[in-house]
Amino acid sequence: MKATIGPISADYKVPGGKLLRVTLELDEGTHPAKIASISLNGDFFMHPEDAIEELESRLVNVPWEADALRGTVQAFFDTEVEVIGADVESIVHVILAAQ
Repeated sequence: MKATIGPISADYKVPGGKLLRVTLELDEGTHPAKIASISLNGDFFMHPEDAIEELESRLVNVPWEADALRGTVQAFFDTEVEVIGADVESIVHVILAAQ
């Protein structure tokens, strides 16, 4: 059975922009810790609307460290998704700010 840390959460107001909120659980049985579950929301927009679920799915099992998160989020942004009010760095920032 995996032991998890959390839920932990953070809010981040993008400078001049939208609010991002994350709630996640971490798998404490790995080093670095990996994301066991994650929920992203706020007042940013993604199209298609179910794209946020795809991003959350991609983030599960990703190490909770900047480079791994940045690569996963960037690969998601490189798809046919439209994101308004958030960028790669702001999403990585809010995930790493969770405590």
